[in-house]
Amino acid sequence: MDGYGNLIAGRLRKLAAAGSTGTLPFSGPGDGAIHFHDGQVVYAESARTPGARGDCGPPPLAALAPLPRLAAILAVTEPTVDAALELMSAECRYARFRPARVPAADPACGIPVDWLLAEVTRRQWLLGQLSAVVTADTAVARNPELSSPGVQVSARQWAVLIRVRPGITPRALAWELRRSVFSTTAEVYRLLVLRLLSAAGQPARAAAGEPGPAGGHGPALISFIRAVPRAPGTTRRPPRPRPPAWPPGPLAG
Repeated sequence: MDGYGNLIAGRLRKLAAAGSTGTLPFSGPGDGAIHFHDGQVVYAESARTPGARGDCGPPPLAALAPLPRLAAILAVTEPTVDAALELMSAECRYARFRPARVPAADPACGIPVDWLLAEVTRRQWLLGQLSAVVTADTAVARNPELSSPGVQVSARQWAVLIRVRPGITPRALAWELRRSVFSTTAEVYRLLVLRLLSAAGQPARAAAGEPGPAGGHGPALISFIRAVPRAPGTTRRPPRPRPPAWPPGPLAG
């Protein structure tokens, strides 16, 4: 992290070491807060990301099978990590910690501070790699032509694609889909690579009056865009630092 991020990281580690319960407010580009319970982050919220829930909700996680249990934990932790990423990247100012009761959370919902900081660092690194092409606030638009007769996209990518309007941003799409800004920006990047979208400053070929690639297909020859679930192991990702294993137990790793 940069100097600003290190200041916040140091504050969060002190609160974790003290086993604090309460709220650390933030103000600035994205107002929000990080909420602690017994030294762990139970949820975080930011005005620039879709809201987080403060509890895992019924039924108790211990009563769920491993896969539904993991899905339930991710449904709570993903918006929390997304909000923390925004608060630690947009140079919001944190105020005095306010000791207070916070909604009781299932122990599995608590996020260790070291894990949260490692994950925020990983996401900052990935977004830095994407920033040359797209950021969460880059305007995007659908391309009117494809460079191949058929394109296959995942169900999540299809949900993004059908909501794209000229000038919409990944952040706005995240709010419409109630997904994290980070994951939506990554999906938009993949659609840009597939040439299904174009970003501001990178106009579509048809809009610029340019022909498609040699031997390619113009609008009249488009076959289809197919939305299917992504098969495991089909997406290549750049190497990245691995955060400490969390949650503990059978879900670790």
